[in-house]
Amino acid sequence: MELDRDRRLAVHDYWQHAETRAYIPAPMHPVHHDKLSTELPFPVEIDLAALLES
Repeated sequence: MELDRDRRLAVHDYWQHAETRAYIPAPMHPVHHDKLSTELPFPVEIDLAALLES
Protein backbone atom coordinates (compact mmCIF):
# COMPACT_ATOMS: atom_id res chain seq x y z
CA MET A 1 0.00 0.00 0.00
CA GLU A 2 1.23 3.49 -0.80
CA LEU A 3 0.04 7.02 -1.43
CA ASP A 4 -0.07 7.95 -5.11
CA ARG A 5 0.71 11.44 -6.35
CA ASP A 6 -2.93 12.49 -5.79
CA ARG A 7 -2.57 11.48 -2.10
CA ARG A 8 -4.93 8.52 -2.56
CA LEU A 9 -4.13 5.08 -1.24
CA ALA A 10 -2.98 2.66 -3.91
CA VAL A 11 -2.95 -1.08 -3.22
CA HIS A 12 -1.04 -3.26 -5.67
CA ASP A 13 -2.64 -6.69 -6.17
CA TYR A 14 -0.34 -9.60 -7.07
CA TRP A 15 -1.17 -13.23 -7.73
CA GLN A 16 1.19 -16.17 -7.54
CA HIS A 17 1.54 -17.91 -10.91
CA ALA A 18 0.76 -21.63 -10.43
CA GLU A 19 3.57 -22.95 -12.64
CA THR A 20 6.43 -20.51 -12.09
CA ARG A 21 5.50 -19.62 -8.46
CA ALA A 22 6.45 -16.01 -9.33
CA TYR A 23 4.20 -13.12 -8.34
CA ILE A 24 2.55 -11.27 -11.21
CA PRO A 25 0.18 -8.26 -11.26
CA ALA A 26 -3.47 -9.31 -11.00
CA PRO A 27 -4.92 -9.44 -14.51
CA MET A 28 -8.20 -7.58 -13.85
CA HIS A 29 -7.25 -4.89 -11.28
CA PRO A 30 -3.51 -4.68 -10.61
CA VAL A 31 -3.89 -1.42 -8.63
CA HIS A 32 -6.85 -0.50 -6.44
CA HIS A 33 -7.83 3.11 -5.60
CA ASP A 34 -10.67 4.23 -3.31
CA LYS A 35 -11.90 0.65 -2.77
CA LEU A 36 -10.08 -2.67 -2.71
CA SER A 37 -12.39 -5.40 -3.96
CA THR A 38 -11.25 -8.93 -4.75
CA GLU A 39 -12.55 -12.51 -4.72
CA LEU A 40 -9.23 -14.35 -4.41
CA PRO A 41 -8.10 -15.96 -2.20
CA PHE A 42 -11.38 -14.97 -0.50
CA PRO A 43 -13.95 -12.19 -1.00
CA VAL A 44 -12.95 -8.90 0.61
CA GLU A 45 -13.87 -5.23 0.20
CA ILE A 46 -12.03 -2.38 1.95
CA ASP A 47 -12.94 1.30 1.64
CA LEU A 48 -9.46 2.75 1.11
CA ALA A 49 -10.66 6.36 0.99
CA ALA A 50 -12.17 6.01 4.49
CA LEU A 51 -8.77 4.99 5.88
CA LEU A 52 -7.40 8.45 5.12
CA GLU A 53 -10.37 10.34 6.62
CA SER A 54 -9.36 9.87 10.25
